Amino acid sequence: MTGSLRLCGGAVVSLPPLLEWSIRLTDGDPCGSFSVCFAYEAAWLPVLTQAVGFTAEDDERTVFTGLVDDFAVKLDRRGALAEVSGRSMAAALMDNQVRAAEFVSAQLADILRLYVKPCGITRIDAAPMGQVANFAVETGYTCWQVLTGFCRHSAEIYPRFAPDGTLVLRKNESPRRVVIEAEQVRACSYVQNRYGAAARQVMVNTRTGEQQVAENAQLRKLGVQCVHVGGMTGGGKLRATWRTAAQRLADSAREFRQVTVQLTGPADISPGDAAALRLPGLGAAEELTVAAVVHCGGDTGVFTTLELR
Repeated sequence: MTGSLRLCGGAVVSLPPLLEWSIRLTDGDPCGSFSVCFAYEAAWLPVLTQAVGFTAEDDERTVFTGLVDDFAVKLDRRGALAEVSGRSMAAALMDNQVRAAEFVSAQLADILRLYVKPCGITRIDAAPMGQVANFAVETGYTCWQVLTGFCRHSAEIYPRFAPDGTLVLRKNESPRRVVIEAEQVRACSYVQNRYGAAARQVMVNTRTGEQQVAENAQLRKLGVQCVHVGGMTGGGKLRATWRTAAQRLADSAREFRQVTVQLTGPADISPGDAAALRLPGLGAAEELTVAAVVHCGGDTGVFTTLELR
């Protein structure tokens, strides 16, 4: 794994050999992140103070592109070290808040022009999306909330960033399928988290009293009785952060079944891939989706952690 920093003036500086690294790629929620450690010399301080971007490569292939959040210089048994960490390009959208706006008919081009490209996001791979009528943005919303709200309302798409920094606004219609066998696994945990998982979601119009209801039949069969009730204002406006009962129910169920698998060595697996578990020791033989991939390396070797749901 190699890394480079992009400075505020536009120059790109290659980092020394990395002693430790952690590269976390996600399906968009939450955003990806990185942390790297390398031998430090005083000449690196001016570089680190100007660092704004980070790129990681493995075998000449870009595996992460993001923004620098912080750096630290410290001493330990290995000598003087520098640590740099940050988030994916989604950070540019998450860190910028906007003023209120209302669209009679919001188009994807409007959202990209007003809330995405001004943040420096210019590499975009988007599927066609329909308009969203009466789309409302409130003061204090982040650009990420506006983009995510539009994509969910228009096409049930979850925005995400590719390793090369491209904003991807399309569904993964044909995910790769990977099989995870017991001999590949270094460590594993299987969690069924019923806390917060709603079996029934009710949305109530606070003006008219009209209700919108959605149920999760699978959770009902498991004896989950949790009911969530939310309010929505009338007036015909569709706020960027608002979700239907069905969408809220789906969001609460995303973390119901969580599996974390640590594999020895690097793995060519990406968020969004379909993972077939073959772990008889846990009694697990099912299909899950890769939500996040964490590539790590250091004194303990190189390994990959998969977060499945």
